[in-house]
Amino acid sequence: MKKKLVASLAAAMVLGVAGTSFAASNPFVDVPAKHWSYDAVTKLASAGIVDGYGDGTFKGDKTISRYEMAQIVAKAMAHSDKATAEQKASIDKLSVEFADELEGLNVRVTKLEKNSSTVKVTGEARLRYENYDNDAGKNTNTLRLRTRIGLGGQINDEWSYFGRLESTTNLHGDGADSATDTSNDTVTMQNAYVKGALFGTTATVGRFDYVPNNGIVMDGQVNGVKVGFGNVLKTELLYGKQNNTNLWGLADKPNLEVTAATLSYAASKATTLNGGYYQYKNTSDDTYFNGDDKRDVWEVGFKTQIAPNWALKGTYLKSDADADDRGYWTELGYKGANKAKVGSYGAWVGYRDIERDSAPLPTLNGTYAEAKARNGGKGYEVGFNYTPVLNTVLRVKYVDLKKSYDGADDAKTKFVQAQAEFFF
Repeated sequence: MKKKLVASLAAAMVLGVAGTSFAASNPFVDVPAKHWSYDAVTKLASAGIVDGYGDGTFKGDKTISRYEMAQIVAKAMAHSDKATAEQKASIDKLSVEFADELEGLNVRVTKLEKNSSTVKVTGEARLRYENYDNDAGKNTNTLRLRTRIGLGGQINDEWSYFGRLESTTNLHGDGADSATDTSNDTVTMQNAYVKGALFGTTATVGRFDYVPNNGIVMDGQVNGVKVGFGNVLKTELLYGKQNNTNLWGLADKPNLEVTAATLSYAASKATTLNGGYYQYKNTSDDTYFNGDDKRDVWEVGFKTQIAPNWALKGTYLKSDADADDRGYWTELGYKGANKAKVGSYGAWVGYRDIERDSAPLPTLNGTYAEAKARNGGKGYEVGFNYTPVLNTVLRVKYVDLKKSYDGADDAKTKFVQAQAEFFF
């Protein structure tokens, strides 16, 4: 980072730390009065926070080193008794970032201050409205508020911890008939895991989200262990128990043992190919899957950037069920809302035919006709998202489906979902 820019940023953070009275004269011959950084450089030089070279120059176009930046931070720390609470917070963050360099300058940074940088709290709130309307005249609607609080911490240089609490509150509607959640006013520990380097792999151990590839096979939580390795050809191996109990729409069933292996190959800068094998097993009931104790699922898929701002994705999957054993999904997307970029937006259109015994728990909301997983789902989806203000994303989508399994009638379900997400 250039020295003039650093000085300008530092001035913004510590303005007023050393008082409001500054010398009016220009201390550096190479910083003209009309330059954008003049005020910042002059104020900080007068406060003794930045200084120049013996020839009277500031050399603002020179890239600043971490040691030089630490000197600026040290001087700001010396004046921190006059800083506001917000300014002190900025100085504290800088003191942690440059702790090693500050120690070299004999500037003390307490152990507590160092450790505070390894703990991060994040949050997300989502208000979602859903409405299902089928040919039989049944109408179901829900309004739910989901709140997530995440806590991450660095254990050491290689291992970290993350935990996430989730609360779901049913504000009104027919909660028992929701396609995505049958609980009301619940608080659960969605994530609790450690992650780090293990024998040349990246290992995740505990309860964690599992959404392999495009998420068409699975979107849920697993209690177990996952290891990943590879660069161009990325491989993940997983073993554990599914934390969800409503796989294949079989509500209130035992948690299934799951073994999985997935591959992701970067065929080019624009295209990624993927595949996966998943085995779900009920260790307590040999008749869980129509007389068998397990079910195997395979998938292949891709994602490709077909043009600037345009992406195409697809997945084909098949299980070893006797019938209703296959599914496919494709989606064409344009741009996409970014929570950090105000005014960003995106739109997509997709088509799916996912038979009821092919996918245990897809990420697709409204996947199944009549909001029941045992009916399968075949139809299209259109959607739009938008970021109106920082860290806020609005999304709306419409899904039109009919049942997808052997002997199904032509009954259709229209599904509307609108939501607002807030990140903090």
